[in-house]
Amino acid sequence: MSYIKTTSPLYIVMLGLLSALPPLAIDLGLPAIPALQAGFHTSIGEATRTLTVFLLGFSVGPILFGPLSDRYGRKPVLIAGLALFSLAAIACAYADQIGTLLLLRLAQGVAAGAAAALPAAIVRDVFNGEAALSRQSYVALVNAVAPLVAPLLGAGLLHFGSWRLIYASLGAIGFLLLLLGVFGYQETRPQAGKQPQQNALRSAISAYGQVLRSRAYLIHTALLATSFGTMFAYITGSSAVFIDMLGVSNGVYGGLFALTAAGTIIGAAAGARLARRWGADRLLNVGVVASSVISIVLLIIAMAGAGSIALVAACVLLSNMCAGIVMPNATHQALATVGHVAGSAAALLRSMQMLAGATAGALVGLFAGNQLTVMAAVMTLSALLGLACLLVRQKQQAILQPL
Repeated sequence: MSYIKTTSPLYIVMLGLLSALPPLAIDLGLPAIPALQAGFHTSIGEATRTLTVFLLGFSVGPILFGPLSDRYGRKPVLIAGLALFSLAAIACAYADQIGTLLLLRLAQGVAAGAAAALPAAIVRDVFNGEAALSRQSYVALVNAVAPLVAPLLGAGLLHFGSWRLIYASLGAIGFLLLLLGVFGYQETRPQAGKQPQQNALRSAISAYGQVLRSRAYLIHTALLATSFGTMFAYITGSSAVFIDMLGVSNGVYGGLFALTAAGTIIGAAAGARLARRWGADRLLNVGVVASSVISIVLLIIAMAGAGSIALVAACVLLSNMCAGIVMPNATHQALATVGHVAGSAAALLRSMQMLAGATAGALVGLFAGNQLTVMAAVMTLSALLGLACLLVRQKQQAILQPL
C-alpha cells in the first residue's frame, strides 16, 4: 500500500486536518445554537452546553487513549477514534431530546480525543529539533483554518437544512478523515510491532508517571493550556459581545469571527518562519508577554466603556496571533523531553488544553452584565496565569544553567 510520504506537504496537511477535528466540531455548530434552542424549546444556556460537554469529553479522551497509542501504535487508536466520532455525529443528527444530544456530544468529544491528540505525537515520532518545531507550527497553521471557515460553513448549511444537517456533515467529515487515516497514514510509533508485556492499566500508569515527573513538560503544558484558555474565552463570549452588545448581524459576526480567527493562522505562520531565526525560547517569551499586554488593554477598553467593533476585533486579532505563536511552540517543547511515551504526553497535553478551554468558557458564561468586560477579564486572567508560568520557566532555567 502506498502511504503519504512524511516529507510531503500533504503529510502535514493530513495531520493538520486531524488536529482540526475538535474546532470543526465546536465552531461548525456556533451559528446553529439559536436554531437548536428553538427546536428543543430549551434555554440558550442548555443549548450552549453542546459545546461544553464536547470539550469535557475531549479532555477525557486523550487521557484514556494516549497510553494505548504508545502501547499498540498510533494507527489503531486513530482509526477507532475517527470511526466512533463519525457514528456519534450521525446519531446527534437524529437526537430527539436535548439530553440525548448532550450525551452523544459527550461521546463525540471522547472519540475526538482519541484521534485529534495524536498528530503532535506523530510529529514527535517523525521529526526532531527545529524541524519538529517547524512542522508543529505548520500543523497548527492548518488547524487554525478550521475556526476561520467553520462558522461560515455552518451558516451556509443552515440555508439548506436544520441544525441536524450540521451534525450529519460532521459525520461525513469524520468518515472522510477515517479514509485518509486508513490509506494515507503509515504507523510511526517506534517499535510499534513489538508485543506489549504490561497490561493496559499498568502501562498507562507507568507512562503518565514518566510524563508527570518532567518539570519541563508540565511548565510547557501549562503555557499551552493558558494560551488556549485565553483564546476560548473569546470564542465563548464572541457572539454575545458582537451580536448582543455591539449589534452586528449574524452574517457580519461570521465575517468578524473569521477575521479574528485568522490571527491564529498569522501567528502560526510567523512562528514557523521565525523558528530558526529567533529560536524557540525567544518566540515563546514574545508570545506570552504580548498576549498578557493585549488582554489587559482589552480589559481597560471594556471597563472604560470605549469598546467598539474595530477596537475589540483588533485586540482579539492580536491576541489570537500570540496564541498561534505560543501553542505550537509550547507543544513542541513539552514533547521534546518525553521520549517513547510521546503518545501519552500528547494526550495529557491536549486534555489539559481542553480543560482550560472548558474552564474559561464556563467562567465567561457564569457572570451576567457587560459581556465584553467579562470576556476580557477571563482572557486577562488566563493570559496572566501564562505569564506566571513563563516566569517559573525562566527561574527553572536559571537554576539549571551552569555557572
